[in-house]
Amino acid sequence: MRYGIKRQESAIVHINVTGFASSVAIARDRSLREQVFVVAEPRAGRAVLLDVSPRALEEGLVPGMALSEAVQRLRNLQILAPDSRAMKRASETLVAAVKPFAPLVEQVPGGHLYLDLSGTARLFGPPADTAIRIRRNIIETLNLDPALAVAPNKLTAKVATRTLRPAGFAAIRADEAAAFLSCQDIGLLPGIGPALLKLLHTAEIYTIGDLAELSDHEARILLGKYSTKLLQYARGLDTEPVFDSAHSRPIIERELQFQGAISEREVLRGGLMALVEEAGMALRQQRLAAQSLDLILRYADGVERCAKKRFCMPLSMDQALFYEAEACLNTVLDRRVRIGMIGIKLKDLERDYGEQDLFIPETDRFSQGLQTALDQNRQRFGMSSIVRGTALLAQSYAGSVTCNHNITAQAALI
Repeated sequence: MRYGIKRQESAIVHINVTGFASSVAIARDRSLREQVFVVAEPRAGRAVLLDVSPRALEEGLVPGMALSEAVQRLRNLQILAPDSRAMKRASETLVAAVKPFAPLVEQVPGGHLYLDLSGTARLFGPPADTAIRIRRNIIETLNLDPALAVAPNKLTAKVATRTLRPAGFAAIRADEAAAFLSCQDIGLLPGIGPALLKLLHTAEIYTIGDLAELSDHEARILLGKYSTKLLQYARGLDTEPVFDSAHSRPIIERELQFQGAISEREVLRGGLMALVEEAGMALRQQRLAAQSLDLILRYADGVERCAKKRFCMPLSMDQALFYEAEACLNTVLDRRVRIGMIGIKLKDLERDYGEQDLFIPETDRFSQGLQTALDQNRQRFGMSSIVRGTALLAQSYAGSVTCNHNITAQAALI
C-alpha cells in the first residue's frame, strides 16, 4: 500500500435549464411568468413549437407540437419569435458564471452544461459544495433556476437532472450511483426514444435496473445493435469525458464552380441543394450540428455577396439546412448579372447528441428516418446513388466542388 496517495474520484456536474428559450424570455420580462405563451417561428409549411411556457405546459401544449394545433386549442395563444441573440447572450453568461469553478466546461444546445470538477477540492472544497455555489451563482446572475446534479460520470449526472426537472439539486457519490440508477424509470435513460420504450415495456422492463439485469445475450436479442451501449448505460458505465467547448470549432465548407456563368434560378437552387447534401453528410458523419450558416455568391464580374444566418437551434438535417440556405440565397440575389460560383459554410459546429431532450416528443420522425436511409445508402454506394430532383437540374452546369473541413480537396459534383 502506498501511503499519502488518495485516488481521485471523478466529479461531473450536469446543469439543465428547463425550457431554455421560454426561461430566457421570462428572465428578460417577468410579466411573462404567469402567461400562456409559446416560442415558435411561423413559416410556410409545418411550423412547430420550439418551446412552451410553464403555464402553456399546464394547458397541454408541448414542444414539438404543430403550431396550428396549438392555436386551435388556445385561440388567444401568445406566440413569441425565438430570440437567438438573447439565447446566445444567456448561453455566454451561463458559461461565464460557471467558468471560475470548472477547468473543463462542455456546452450543449438548449441550456445544458457539463462541468468536470475532478481535482478541484483543494481550491473550492468538496464538489457537492462547489456545485451548490455554482447553482446559486446562476440564479443570482441570470435569474434562471436550473436542475443541477453532481455525480461520478456524465450519464448518472444527466439522469439525475432529469429526475429533478424543472429545478433542484442532487449529489450522488460513486458508491450510490448503481442503486440510484437501478430504481429510475427506464425512459430516463439517454438513448431511449418512444420506439425503444414501447419495446422495453412489451418485454416488461420498466426500470433501469430491469435492463441492467439482462445478460449480454438477452439484451442483444431484444435490442439488436443498441444492446451494448444501452446495457453499459443501464449499468452506470460511462467513460465519456467532458469536452472543452472553449477549443476552436471546425467549419465545413462547400463551393460549386459553374461551367460558365449561369442565371437560371432553379439551377442555382439545384446547386445549393447539392452543396447542402454534401456538407450535411460530412456534418452527420462527424456527429456534429451547425448553429449558423454563411452563403457566398460570386458574380461573373467578380463581385461577391454574402448572407449570414444564425439558427434558433442547431441543425444537421439536409431539408432544414436547405430551408435556411435558400432564405440566404434570396437576400443575395440582387443583381442582374450571371453567377459563376455559389458556396456555403456551416459554422459554430457542436456535437450532435443524437437524441431529443426528455419529455420533448420526436418531431418529423419520418423525415429523420428518410435522412438516415439516404445517408446509409450514400455511404455504401456514393453520393450519386440517390439524387434529389432539385439537385438534378444543376448537374449539367456543375464544374468542381471545393470541400473544406480544415482540409481542402477537389471532387466532381455528380
